[in-house]
Amino acid sequence: MNIVQIIDQHTFALKRAIELASVAQRKSLVIAIYGFYQRLPHFKNIIERHYQIRIDNKQLFKDIEQENLSTYQNQIKLANAAVDEYAEDYEELEATQMIALDAFSMMVSNQKNSKNLVALFSSVIEVLDYYENFSEDSAFWNQILEQEITFQKQIMNEISENVIVDESIYAQRYQHIEFPDLD
Repeated sequence: MNIVQIIDQHTFALKRAIELASVAQRKSLVIAIYGFYQRLPHFKNIIERHYQIRIDNKQLFKDIEQENLSTYQNQIKLANAAVDEYAEDYEELEATQMIALDAFSMMVSNQKNSKNLVALFSSVIEVLDYYENFSEDSAFWNQILEQEITFQKQIMNEISENVIVDESIYAQRYQHIEFPDLD
């Protein structure tokens, strides 16, 4: 499968669909996609350690719905500003750590702009592609990647029909898939 071409076409379609989504649909999608990211190895620990943010899912979801995100955004800015790449104790992040940090930052962004939500969905594909390339079972991850693209197309169809997606769709979809620690 020519993944680059498929991803480019898919990202374009995804961008168009999300731009048409209501803010309520976008918030619902952010909460839904959190179900994927929380499956990544050490996701919460990475966020809590690097951003100094204690994650309480119930409160996080409430804050996303109510657009009460400034505390998260400010803490992320402070944490990022404190990083000194030239310090002796600087710890270079692994790929999955960077993905987790970027994803959380996009989740707590203003969803009036579709760019962050498009990036969250695209990042799901990047994560699966990463697992396909670096795990010992590339065929399994390729199958999951292909299924994810189809799944995202279904979500795009729901968006176009003004459906607010079930916030548990990603948690349910990935509940039996283990993401090994590849770093």
